[in-house]
Amino acid sequence: MKALITKPSLRPGAAKKGLFILTLFSFVFSLVLLQGCNSETKDLGFMTTTNLSSLQTQRDNLDALLNSAKYGTAPGTYPENSKEILTKEIQTLDELIAGLKSGASMSKEELAGYITTVNQVIDQFKESRLYNLSEEARSYANMLKAKAKQFDNLLKDNTSWGNHKGQYPVESKAYLETAIAALDNLVENILSGAITNMTQALYQDAIQSADQAMQKVEATKWAEDNITWNLFVDGNKGGYIDFGYSPDYVQFGQDANQAFTIELWVNVTEYCAEPGQDNSTFLSTITKKDYWSGWRAQDRNKGLLRTMVAHWEDNGPANPKEWEPGWKKSDNWTQNRWTHYAFLFRDKGLPGFDTPTDVKCYSMVDGQRQGEIIRVGEPWRTYIEDNSVKYQVHMTGFCGLDENGNRQEAFSGYIKKIRIWKTNRTEEQIRNDYLDLSTDVTADNPDLVAAWDFEKKGNKPTETEIKDLTGRHTATLKGTFKWVESSDVPGQ
Repeated sequence: MKALITKPSLRPGAAKKGLFILTLFSFVFSLVLLQGCNSETKDLGFMTTTNLSSLQTQRDNLDALLNSAKYGTAPGTYPENSKEILTKEIQTLDELIAGLKSGASMSKEELAGYITTVNQVIDQFKESRLYNLSEEARSYANMLKAKAKQFDNLLKDNTSWGNHKGQYPVESKAYLETAIAALDNLVENILSGAITNMTQALYQDAIQSADQAMQKVEATKWAEDNITWNLFVDGNKGGYIDFGYSPDYVQFGQDANQAFTIELWVNVTEYCAEPGQDNSTFLSTITKKDYWSGWRAQDRNKGLLRTMVAHWEDNGPANPKEWEPGWKKSDNWTQNRWTHYAFLFRDKGLPGFDTPTDVKCYSMVDGQRQGEIIRVGEPWRTYIEDNSVKYQVHMTGFCGLDENGNRQEAFSGYIKKIRIWKTNRTEEQIRNDYLDLSTDVTADNPDLVAAWDFEKKGNKPTETEIKDLTGRHTATLKGTFKWVESSDVPGQ
């Protein structure tokens, strides 16, 4: 194998002057990198260390094989000249290792090529072993090795394994791995003389067992895609979800006696990019027409998760205001990671506090209550929904709507498992939802207003109108969106 490395010749005998110039260049270049490309230098250092470790492992394996093999002229031994097969490759690896230690670089593709060559050299060495076999036994051994090679090639064909239609599940590789081990073991017994009478019957039994393993693999081939898809909406490029209008989204009982819970999983890939708009809206039913009404769940573009609620500020009730309580500050609650967010509200005050009106709402993030407790006390500080109903404001996802129905405070990313309840869920229920242990997210649950998963297993979704779990509501995908394999979603 010829050593191809991004550096002047590294062969033994290179001029000392050239080595000095190369070392000086490497030193100066390193200083430049330290000043301007620290992160890139760190990555390069990591890659160099990894490549060195991989090459050293390959070199040690060859050296161990060279020293453990028995040499001679008897059956089962290796000819003396077979040593050259390994020593030549060891010398090449030593040059590559020395080059990396001197500052040379190596790509992942080059490393993979060197490892492939080492494996080929090992095969070549093993095939040089002397055997005292009949032509028939040697033929059987070669056919068994060919079968094992056929299975090995299939194992290494990455396009054959996965969860798409026509692929095999990765778990099915175990059938072939077991079959290869059995074939290799039989070949070794033939070549070593452990089997002194290799017959056609033994050969046919081995091939039949191998074919049965392949039949098991074939039986697992996916007839349809077996992939989990998540919905990506590019809100910064016009995408959003229009859930339409329904009083169910905003009216949760009689005035001054309403209770609701908003739950969802969110994964922000890009916060709101519109100048002057400092929120990324997950879901919104809110309006400012006449006065504030409805609610909106959002991130303040820096890990401030909270839900805005329209409420009466003063006794009367009077003075409608927007209220944004119950948030938790963090540098990255939602960006490039799945975050479970829940907001619990009850006009009469949530259970578990000193007086019925002490705490009307709080947020929960990833199954835990977050943010400071805001003690209210005023019985008139209650939720307002009337203008959201009067003007039939659509609920939207990945943005809100201004008074003229225009999109605002959008973001790009993912939302899944939206749940709207006309009751305040308990903390235990929220934790179970976060842990995917809930059993009450069902169409016949009278407290469940609406539920969309936006996560589907099977073939890639194509529809743009999606019914919710209850069958009462429809979400329409608009603008820029796509379905993405869950394995490609950041933060999985």
